[in-house]
Amino acid sequence: MITDPARLLVYESDGLTAYRTAPRAVVLPATTEEVVAVMKLLHAEGIPVVPRGAGTGLSGGALASPGAVILGTSRMNRILSLDPENRLARLQPGVVNTRLSDAARPHGLYYAPDPSSQTTCTIGGNVAENSGGPHCLKYGVTSRYVVGLTVVLADGEVVVLGGAGADPY
Repeated sequence: MITDPARLLVYESDGLTAYRTAPRAVVLPATTEEVVAVMKLLHAEGIPVVPRGAGTGLSGGALASPGAVILGTSRMNRILSLDPENRLARLQPGVVNTRLSDAARPHGLYYAPDPSSQTTCTIGGNVAENSGGPHCLKYGVTSRYVVGLTVVLADGEVVVLGGAGADPY
């Protein structure tokens, strides 16, 4: 957990640096189980939580509300599986866009949403912002490529939405 004011400075804004709010703290879980534990504890204490990917968004989505803790996903950066035949990947939210494309490239595939921050932004942030990029008119935005999510709710409950067999259309 990060509570040192100097280390919290980097978490005061996202890519839109005109707006800044200092979080109470930052937690950096590495697993879903750690996210569950953090969410249960903070929910029980009535402390608001703001999820954060790489902080490259321009909408203020990763800004802390007053007294909030930021839950950063940077340590949740594993590609869990890659299934080129079915064009599916299971990822943790901290996987950087270009890392997914690099992993898929040997199979003639890539991750189509390509925001200008694709070398830094993460899949979790893309899902939160429904990111696109210069090719979104042709290929669509992030929601077109998500067939399932495992979500940890504010009280720590884990919910699975969709899945590999889900019809994305």
